[in-house]
Amino acid sequence: MIFLPKNPLRPFLYSLGLSFGLLFGMEPFAFLPAGIGGGLCAFLLFTELKDWPLRFQIYWFLFLSQLVNVTVFFWIPSSISAISGAGTFISWLLFFVYGIFSHIKLPIAFYGWKICLEVYSKYKIYNGDSLLLRWLLFPVCVVAADMITPQLFPWYWGNLAEGSLAFSQAAAFTGIYGTGFFLLFGSAGLALLRDTGEKNAGIVAASVLSFVWILGGYRLLTATEYKIPSSTPNTEDGYLKLSALLVQPNTAPAKREYAENPEYLGQAMSRNLEMALRGSLENLPPPDIIFLPESAVPFHGTDMGEGGAPNESYSSTFHGLTLYITRKTGADLLYNELNQFRDGLKNQVTLLSSETGQITRYDKRRLLAFGEYLPFESSFPFLRSLFSETSRYIPGEKPVPLLGFRSFHRSVRPSPPTPEEIAQIQTPERFRNPTGFPSKEEGVTYQILPLVCYEAMFPSLVQNSLREAKKGVFTLLANPTNDAWFSSKTEAWQHAGTAKFRAIEFGLSLVRPAVSGVSLAVDPYGRNLAIPIESGEIGNRAILLPVTRLSEEGNTFYSRWGNIPFYLYSFLTLLALSFTDFFRKNGQKRTDTGPTRNV
Repeated sequence: MIFLPKNPLRPFLYSLGLSFGLLFGMEPFAFLPAGIGGGLCAFLLFTELKDWPLRFQIYWFLFLSQLVNVTVFFWIPSSISAISGAGTFISWLLFFVYGIFSHIKLPIAFYGWKICLEVYSKYKIYNGDSLLLRWLLFPVCVVAADMITPQLFPWYWGNLAEGSLAFSQAAAFTGIYGTGFFLLFGSAGLALLRDTGEKNAGIVAASVLSFVWILGGYRLLTATEYKIPSSTPNTEDGYLKLSALLVQPNTAPAKREYAENPEYLGQAMSRNLEMALRGSLENLPPPDIIFLPESAVPFHGTDMGEGGAPNESYSSTFHGLTLYITRKTGADLLYNELNQFRDGLKNQVTLLSSETGQITRYDKRRLLAFGEYLPFESSFPFLRSLFSETSRYIPGEKPVPLLGFRSFHRSVRPSPPTPEEIAQIQTPERFRNPTGFPSKEEGVTYQILPLVCYEAMFPSLVQNSLREAKKGVFTLLANPTNDAWFSSKTEAWQHAGTAKFRAIEFGLSLVRPAVSGVSLAVDPYGRNLAIPIESGEIGNRAILLPVTRLSEEGNTFYSRWGNIPFYLYSFLTLLALSFTDFFRKNGQKRTDTGPTRNV
């Protein structure tokens, strides 16, 4: 029997507050006060656990890791079963293990914070029992742990600001980590309002929250309003404006048993073809580019292989379908495919030009454990029998920007399909000829930086893509996604909400076609360009897509300087403590040694 050394009520309530703050602060609820409350509860929990014995601190963080798991990420066990084919027991076991390692950043932050307090006390830099010191060190240590801890399905403290687009604008200057810093700085500081001696510091904390929100609101207020052109592509107002079509086919999850099922594959191809053609015919101006999601047509690819010999995943029907869509609509096509190479199977995003026939491919770099590859399989081969649905993909080596070109004078307008054409889709050679070879003076070049599925949750991957991208070229982000496995609206929105931050951080529009939702498109400020397509729906969206030039220095302060501002204001925060204590001690000395008056 475990006898608790102190009353557990407060740590329990603070743990609940933190967990529900995470849940309701992020999408789909996106309630900023909940995010602020979660940050406040995290600070109060750290303060409460500071004086508990080490053994019980570990118990509390084990409890907290599982509480966050079942409260915020409750959809993971069923997702593990669907993706990997694992049984219920294995899925839940992996879920609990995942909770310990994924949320280990919480005890790392706590002990980093606690060590800093002890160092300040030991060397008499500042009183370690000071509530002010605890507050100022808290956001520095917590965000630092956020940055150094590897995460499988990452969440960041900055995600708690998803409920306010104005507050989220801080990401353009400081990134997701800096946004988390300011949210924690302000929310934790609210605890000082109840302390008479530190009330002024609490007011400063509340003022910081308000200032970041007001500054972000001003950025939105002065943001560009996009005029609708009579035709596209158009380069007015410094933007490339493209007409885009976002397709969400809601294809059923691609289980291995469907790989050779002609009815399943035929339905997937027919639905994507119909939605792309119908969307092109019904919207004006017609699309310049069509976005298909990840696994829109699963299992297959359009690369005929080395030496012209078809590889195992090549599908002439899928190949013909992609060529036919570009030929009939006059639009470029971005789609996902699987292609077999000598060293393994690659998850790829492809851009097919309707005008030149040029094809460029990007290989997914960060693969999903237990979904796209099996960790430790070489050492423990028996794991394959437990996770039978897990694929054997290999990661890409470096990011490849997908280059496209659009003529200012459209040579092909969408036209209805004919039975004769449909019958010939299985023969891709029939549609291989491009529609024209325009000169560079007659059009505009653009590039797409792909992020496949949950790659969009990692800012570092975008930074790597920017290094390889061509500067001075109109650039956008694309995040083709397959969330059909998860069967959870909460997961779909959590995933989408995190991806939107990449647009704000790097000042680039982002298009996110998801096979089952949530599909959306946002501009460089994170503003929705159309109503998102909800999870589980079938539909498409016509979008006027503003595309910005990629500056040599970067399109935002964050893209230029990365996390350097976080290191700077963290250093200034720690330095300010020393000066504050110095002036306090000098003030006390003057008071103690000053002249006395006889009464």
